[in-house]
Amino acid sequence: MLDLCTFAAASASGAIEDLTPTGLADASAGLSECCARMESARDLGAKRQRLDQDISDIHSHQTRAPFQAVGGTIIGSLVRRLASQKLPSYQAAVAGDVDHFQTERSDSGWGCGWRNIQMVCSHLLRHDKEMEAALFKGCGFVPDLLSLQAWLECAWKAGFDTAGGDMLGNVMQGSHQWIGTTECAALLRFFGLKAQIIDFTGGLKNPNIQENDTGEQMHMGVACDNCEQCPIVGPRYNSQVVNNYDLCEACHNLPGADNVAPFRLVQNEQASHNKAGVTVNPTEADKNQQNTLPHLRLMEWVWSYFVVTNLYEGTSESPEDDQSTKAGAVHAQPSKQTRGASHWQHQEERSSKHQKTGNQQTVGKSGADYEASGSDSSAAVTRSGKPPLYFQHEGHSRTIIGIERFRPAVEGKGKSKPGVKEMCSDDGFQYHLLLLDPSFKTNNIASALSSGHGWQKLMKQGIHNLRSQQYQLLFVDDGVVHGEEQEEWKVLKASETY
Repeated sequence: MLDLCTFAAASASGAIEDLTPTGLADASAGLSECCARMESARDLGAKRQRLDQDISDIHSHQTRAPFQAVGGTIIGSLVRRLASQKLPSYQAAVAGDVDHFQTERSDSGWGCGWRNIQMVCSHLLRHDKEMEAALFKGCGFVPDLLSLQAWLECAWKAGFDTAGGDMLGNVMQGSHQWIGTTECAALLRFFGLKAQIIDFTGGLKNPNIQENDTGEQMHMGVACDNCEQCPIVGPRYNSQVVNNYDLCEACHNLPGADNVAPFRLVQNEQASHNKAGVTVNPTEADKNQQNTLPHLRLMEWVWSYFVVTNLYEGTSESPEDDQSTKAGAVHAQPSKQTRGASHWQHQEERSSKHQKTGNQQTVGKSGADYEASGSDSSAAVTRSGKPPLYFQHEGHSRTIIGIERFRPAVEGKGKSKPGVKEMCSDDGFQYHLLLLDPSFKTNNIASALSSGHGWQKLMKQGIHNLRSQQYQLLFVDDGVVHGEEQEEWKVLKASETY
């Protein structure tokens, strides 16, 4: 195609007549294409200018969201209550400090999602200087609902979750629209935060697992962190002590794999297998366990999130070969330098180091002690400092601020109650989420924690309460992204599905 410069030069020299009809047609097409690009650039420039003006206006007029301050902190009061419990083999882990934002009469019935965003942000603004500077353009406080709605519209205009914006008409300010994890993720990503969503499908097949021609399950997009097979074919073993560390069955059976144990077996469960590996028809008990396991996996994921720590949190440096263990970095690809048998040895040494230098604060027994405490009723409560989790299901959302577990059946003291075994993990633990519900009044929560009466009903939820088919969690990973890297976060999808 004849370019525009050649066409212009020919016109200026009077040689336009020398151009062939084909050359003229090509030059004309090039001119039209150039004009279209210039018009598109002007449109983008105008949109960017309008967006910048909107951002400036919101930043200037956003209002601090009111909330009821609690004497001490809710987390501090909760830790004391948890530590006073007398339960066998008890362990708990909680988030860093969080303010409770309750729904008011003006947003009753639709405001829970916004209130959970406020609770998550109250922690991020308090505990991370980089995020404090990025969130809401550095205002330093949690904005009210109208301001948050305006910020979400800006996120849509900037290209974050445009599909979700289109579904809601790209209008949010002043509306009573329900929102969920996707809107929360779009809002936080607009400010450069690495908000990620996890789906728990409640027994539905994991769409990330497909079958090949021989019927073997393939874990699409997941590589073995030892042999680097991608996708993993057959059973996939996900480490519960090293974030985002997966092994294929062959590598799981190698010497040294125990150094990153225990593992969670990830597969679509359609049938049970005997020790010889022969498929057998599932029993009724197997079916009942499969119906419960998806929600156990949610509990186990939350437990791992709050318990796995970043040894280098709060320091200016973090070794390049330890990126896979960053707090909350559940889906970050581990460094190639840390793979193989040497990585397993490295994790064993790191675990030993953590017993001396870990940054978690424990009330009661130490982390090493409570693993060996057996039926000891002493409480062990770990303050992880992690951000809280946005917890969504159909019709409502809450904020997870921690989790507890214990073994309900104590050896030598009789059998557990009927149905308790089905609510326990393979190693016998029963889990309870620790929640802040925006529909509860802050004063009632604070009073219950202070008096010791009724706080468990307000703040705990066991697996028997998880009756919805599907749940979603949103967590915020470390760091703030900018520029081209931030562009990669505009399209929303679940980081992983269970």
